[in-house]
Amino acid sequence: MKKITFLTLVLVSLFSTAQESRLTIFSEDGNPFYVILNGIRQNEEPVVNIAVDYLVHEYYDTKIIFADESIPVLEKRHLMVVDADNKHGEFVYKIKTTKRGKKLRFYSFTPFQNIQAPPSNVSVIRYNTVALPPIQTITQMTTTTSSGNGEQINIGVGVNTSDTNVGIGINVNTGSSSTTTQTTTTTIGAPDEIVIIEDTDCYEMSRSDFNQALESIRSKTFSDSKLTLAKQVTKGNCLTSGQIAQVTSLFDFEATKIEYAKFAYSYCFNPENFWKVNNSFEFESTIEELNEYIESFGH
Repeated sequence: MKKITFLTLVLVSLFSTAQESRLTIFSEDGNPFYVILNGIRQNEEPVVNIAVDYLVHEYYDTKIIFADESIPVLEKRHLMVVDADNKHGEFVYKIKTTKRGKKLRFYSFTPFQNIQAPPSNVSVIRYNTVALPPIQTITQMTTTTSSGNGEQINIGVGVNTSDTNVGIGINVNTGSSSTTTQTTTTTIGAPDEIVIIEDTDCYEMSRSDFNQALESIRSKTFSDSKLTLAKQVTKGNCLTSGQIAQVTSLFDFEATKIEYAKFAYSYCFNPENFWKVNNSFEFESTIEELNEYIESFGH
């Protein structure tokens, strides 16, 4: 019994201290894609959902190349696969279509200990360190050419209306012809198609640093001083929507709250969850004003 308990403790200890992450990316609109991490393509065939396991680094330069060549390539430098406290886990990103085109958005984080098996429709692969061949499409076009005396077609038609007899004579001289097949190979994702997105070095502020900043803002007596310090902290760091909601709640006046919330939106680590800030306001009209402001970004 002691041996089993000891072995269990060892396994739990190894599992809890594991330094690996999983990166999951899914296409919201169902457009198949390839994933390139640090210059190495991960999947052989284009997929709609993918999970890449055994990621040991803190971030990866990521490129998304779509099977549909008309969709521009997306590139995200320093895509984080650890949280603010440098802990590994599952990071889920979604490819979202906005008014400004497709974007790669952070969706959720699950600590390593709580990672579940992905759904059956998600392609799961181990991080690939071996370069795969370039992504190429092959197009074949067949053409036929004629030579010799050229094509001559003589048609004679005779009709006798008295006895309804019809006579037709056809003489065809086509000469000689040849067929040529031309093969064109196109590499998907040429450099001039790349669109670099969200390359802002935006990293989530750690809990300890945020708590210190929160106390400093709270200690200010005047609203203007609170707002100035809050903007300084926010501009120098990327806050989560929950952290921004906490800061917004520190202000006494609705006008100050909405001013800060609008300012903070551009520095939000997970803008898809910015709805959490709504609870900081007292009036519905303020929430509507903030929503209109967010929609103006086309996210």
